[in-house]
Amino acid sequence: MTKEMKGVCFLFSETGTEGGWWAMQEDGFDKDGHWSYEGLRYLEEGDDITVYGNDGSVLFHDIIHMDTKTGAVPRQVVRKGKLVPHKRWKQQVVGGLWVHWIQKGMDPEDWGKLFYPEKRCLLRREEKAAQDAD
Repeated sequence: MTKEMKGVCFLFSETGTEGGWWAMQEDGFDKDGHWSYEGLRYLEEGDDITVYGNDGSVLFHDIIHMDTKTGAVPRQVVRKGKLVPHKRWKQQVVGGLWVHWIQKGMDPEDWGKLFYPEKRCLLRREEKAAQDAD
């Protein structure tokens, strides 16, 4: 069964996430005018997302295919008091911000522009079957 969620797409980041996660805030989950975690939906592989412009036009519609390699750059670490690139720890950057993935086949900056400034979106996700309790 497919669940449809309307809301606002944005790049979610907070202390401990070590980079931003592409997400949407589902409508109806706010408290006193502030978004709540209950409405936070990270985008997942296989999600069907549509992003709308301010005029209601479709800016993007596709299935999410996560690419964690394209454009990845070494993270900077301190070694012996000097800032140096890490040999194995690489991460993608969009708009000067660390991110965990980009949409496969898209320019990273074009992908980021779909999320900033925040835009209306529709997310369709296949609901996972509940595991049988034994």
